Amino acid sequence: GINAEYGVSWSSDSGVASTYNETDPDITHQIVDRPSQSHQFLSRCYVQPQWIFDSINQRKVLPVDDYVAGCLLPPHLSPFVNTEGYLPPEQVELLDRNKIGEDGEEESPREELSAEDKKLAVMAMPKKRKALYNKMIHSNKKKASVVNKLKRKREELDEVREKKKAATDS
Repeated sequence: GINAEYGVSWSSDSGVASTYNETDPDITHQIVDRPSQSHQFLSRCYVQPQWIFDSINQRKVLPVDDYVAGCLLPPHLSPFVNTEGYLPPEQVELLDRNKIGEDGEEESPREELSAEDKKLAVMAMPKKRKALYNKMIHSNKKKASVVNKLKRKREELDEVREKKKAATDS
């Protein structure tokens, strides 16, 4: 969690009751929404507003490297993520990092039924349960389709970013 004591303020130009003067040397981070500032202080980090929300969602102060003013921001990861289906690679990495610190026992894997056993089990089901089972299968296929579509979109986005990065590096 966030243990340090932080103060929040805003420029006296943008409103009354500003608690800090903008030239105060104790300011460590300044939130900016434009790529460049007319004047910058070497003693502070200039970050984009998303840094605040991502830090709050992660419950820790994130490194500012990815949030520097004017740079391409990392994807915003919602704290209200549904862990079923598609997860962006950044979310998976974050969940893995958070699991490292937890002590939890792994579930024993369930034995999978063979295709023939599944077919027999479905045949033995009453009509109502069979209809419900078929709806569940249909829903799972729909979810898998959405997940595959999101994965393809992510791959295309990553390719475009790589091409842009290669173009700017050369």
